[in-house]
Amino acid sequence: MNSQYPPVLKQISFLLILVIVTGLTTCSHRHEHEQFQALSTIDSDSSRLQATLDFLRQYPESDSLQPAIESALALWNKYGQSDEKCFFTLKQRLMVHSPEIRNYLDSLLINILATDSAGIRQLNHQKKIYQEIYPDPLGIALVVFPYLSTCFQSDSLRNRSLENYADVIIRPDYHQVDTLKQFSDQILSLHDQRLIPLSNRFLIHGIRQNRYLAISDSARNQTYYTLYTALAWNAYRQQRYSYALNLISQASKYGNPDNQNGNIILGAAQAQCGELNAGWARILRGLTLNPEAEKESPEINQIYTEMFRKIRGSHENPVRFLSQYRRSHR
Repeated sequence: MNSQYPPVLKQISFLLILVIVTGLTTCSHRHEHEQFQALSTIDSDSSRLQATLDFLRQYPESDSLQPAIESALALWNKYGQSDEKCFFTLKQRLMVHSPEIRNYLDSLLINILATDSAGIRQLNHQKKIYQEIYPDPLGIALVVFPYLSTCFQSDSLRNRSLENYADVIIRPDYHQVDTLKQFSDQILSLHDQRLIPLSNRFLIHGIRQNRYLAISDSARNQTYYTLYTALAWNAYRQQRYSYALNLISQASKYGNPDNQNGNIILGAAQAQCGELNAGWARILRGLTLNPEAEKESPEINQIYTEMFRKIRGSHENPVRFLSQYRRSHR
């Protein structure tokens, strides 16, 4: 006996499945549409905003996605909560897949981040270039990231946005090490200890990607030296002094600590690890090689002053001593 279904039964089964699936889809769309329509009936602005945000989370592919986003933005505007509006727009930009809604959000972001018409033109130009080179959302993340440090009053929302967009940029196929280092420097300029791990992520990714650059061995080594030295500074800032010593030792395999204040971080870490005199000598060498070091960096000035008090006491003037030391060790 043939155990196969007759062709007509197969066709009927297929049609039944199609009808069921279509019915379920139609029912789901109808429920989604009803949920969106119900938002407009909520009297309280705060309740309507929360319900709209819930709708966006529940239906991220909804046909009503853009109207829902527009409704949420209008409510943020009504409350005058510019930080929340910016954070919401940035987050939605990473979540949506529709090209039309992405362009809509890009236009909003550019107008939020730029301060004048020239800035808007510049950002639009950068967006066009980056999006021709990189896939979405990496392209827009590279455009937006440099502006995230200054577009928030709330440190918490700023930091969350930096982390969200860093997650997009730090990916295996992104090899622009110079840009990674710039983003690390930008983060450190905020002087927020909570962001040092994020700075480290950019630096470590730069170290991993450096091997793929089509550059000379000397240029590659210089990049390694720069990135490991920056990591050593971050370890020192986190009071991980032994780790800072290990990192500056690793940096020394690729470059000379006489460069980029390497001697100063080496000496500071040595002193914190109990090698006070050796550390002091290294710091003085670094300050002699870079006559502007303590003026350029409050951090270096603090390191020198604290070390001076430990070594020389509180009766001498650290500025006068350093000036005299430099003159005698030219």
